[in-house]
Amino acid sequence: MGSDQSAQTPAAGETEEARTRFPHAGELDLPAELDGWEEMYPEYFQFELTDDRTAYERDRFWFWDKKDTTEPLLPWDMTISAQAWQIAMAQNTSRVFAIPPSMSVDIRVVAGYAYFTGINVEDEELLEERGKIFKERSEYYYENYEALYNGVWLPAVKEIGREIDDLDVPAELPDYVPDNVITEGKGQSQSTLDVVRNYNRLTELALEGWQRHFEFLYLAYLAYMQFTETSRELFPDISDDAIGKMVSAVEADVFRPDQELNELAELAVDLGEDITGVLTSDGSPEEKIERLRETEAGTEFIDRFDDVKDPWFYMTYGDGFHSYKGSWIEDLEAPFDHLESKIDRLESGEELGRDFAGLQAERDEIVDEYRQYLSPEERAEFDHAYETCMSVYEYAENHQFWIENWLHTIIFRKMREFGELLVNHGLLADREDIFLFNRFEVAELLEEACETWALGEDAFVSERWQDRATERRQIFEAAKEWEPSPALGEPPEEVTDPLMQMLWGITTEKVENWLDIESDDGDETNLDGFGSSSGRVEGPARVIEDSSDIDKLQEGEVLVAPLTNPAWAPVFPRAKGAVTDDGGITSHAAIVCREYGLPAVTGTGHATSIIETGDLIRLDGETGEVEILERAE
Repeated sequence: MGSDQSAQTPAAGETEEARTRFPHAGELDLPAELDGWEEMYPEYFQFELTDDRTAYERDRFWFWDKKDTTEPLLPWDMTISAQAWQIAMAQNTSRVFAIPPSMSVDIRVVAGYAYFTGINVEDEELLEERGKIFKERSEYYYENYEALYNGVWLPAVKEIGREIDDLDVPAELPDYVPDNVITEGKGQSQSTLDVVRNYNRLTELALEGWQRHFEFLYLAYLAYMQFTETSRELFPDISDDAIGKMVSAVEADVFRPDQELNELAELAVDLGEDITGVLTSDGSPEEKIERLRETEAGTEFIDRFDDVKDPWFYMTYGDGFHSYKGSWIEDLEAPFDHLESKIDRLESGEELGRDFAGLQAERDEIVDEYRQYLSPEERAEFDHAYETCMSVYEYAENHQFWIENWLHTIIFRKMREFGELLVNHGLLADREDIFLFNRFEVAELLEEACETWALGEDAFVSERWQDRATERRQIFEAAKEWEPSPALGEPPEEVTDPLMQMLWGITTEKVENWLDIESDDGDETNLDGFGSSSGRVEGPARVIEDSSDIDKLQEGEVLVAPLTNPAWAPVFPRAKGAVTDDGGITSHAAIVCREYGLPAVTGTGHATSIIETGDLIRLDGETGEVEILERAE
């Protein structure tokens, strides 16, 4: 992110007292380079379009969803992901499970960055009504999770991916329709109908995938919250870290890519120096694969590599929401870099992966220790909350792999095929430019491509789409350099929403910290966050803003990042600990650090802005404190 802080300054004429709130959207002073960003995103995602809407929006507290939009979302990505968040996430809480206190989340966009506000239920009669519905529906899901997840959910998600993969997108519409249009009496070409039909089907399937994404998600988080509340009622002094360790050692699919890389590295070492020598040598992944295919042992290794690529290397280089980040399956640089690092560790005598048996033993020991202090009635209450949580908690991570990574890789790949079609018909200059248009505009683009094809060889093709793509690319690049305000509007006196705390790490203290930093009153050497994985360590910081730079993390350094996602998992064994700007005790960084036994502090707010690579820092994974001991030269 750039250093432009204009979005965080008070509006003209405001007093020092006004710094107790954040600017409203209409008060943001955006750089001139962002002029025109509004044309890229649908109106319903924009602030202050009408007087009544402005009044509604200014009466609410909005926070930047830095968990999902650390960088701005391209228009097409936004109108799939954020559209799904707005509808699928909201209806899951409001209309499907009727989570008693949470109606939904409303979303707005500023220059590609998403802002959320929670809509809570306060009416006592409605709370009671929703409580009955939630109890009946949630209990059914909890009691039947295994059958619903493995028997229905996962096959359904895989089928969505397969159907998207099978959608036919021609690289170019034919000069003349095939003979069977005549011989079979089709009456007209199906080519143009199929292009539009298949694009519409793609967007339908993508949104259906997101409906699945949220199906169990809040149930998993709510089960964790219920277990947390039960534990705190029974053990008032219990720490968040102890609760987190009780639900560690989970066999989630999100860890499989790293596990498969571990097994590939072990296979390479077993096969001998001829294989490890190629894998640790200079050269591109494609060159290494070609060299390995020259020998029998190398062929054995590559055959195994090919066996695990689908699905486990469908890992995006970002968080899964940004099409331009790409994925492992399309660019094998990351898995080959990870293999090289893992081979080096094996040859140095290190063990790879989690000490899963040790983690399970530690988890069971902690659970047994706490259970022994309970009466039979209390133990039954504790066991019910614990067993419910453990039955569904894997989903808190699994959904990230199957939707954000695996499914999005397939979706973005298919969209590039539509982009190639538009390039070949002269409407776009680059297939990646298709993502610069929202999903409604892409439908218009494809309609126009079909229209110009129908008019014949010499039909006029407008350059306006290419010109618009050039303008939007410039705006989008400027948006990536802009630093949004962490929030908009007046914050509540106290942040009480447990989901905001768990998922985004937003607390009353963090909001106050944001205001302090905006007022230049923030502490530049100490940070507070969530103690998300116990342990106390000191070490040099490695600030990594983007997943493409994770290979820069060196052994023994403390990882400092805005947040992490499943693609980062293979580098955690190198780290001494982790500190993140965002996320709570159920964030990816928190869960993975507990699995690898690393100290972690999450949700610090501004660690990546205050800490610099090379700074000597100390973090306490129990208290949530981070201290800069010595600045790097």
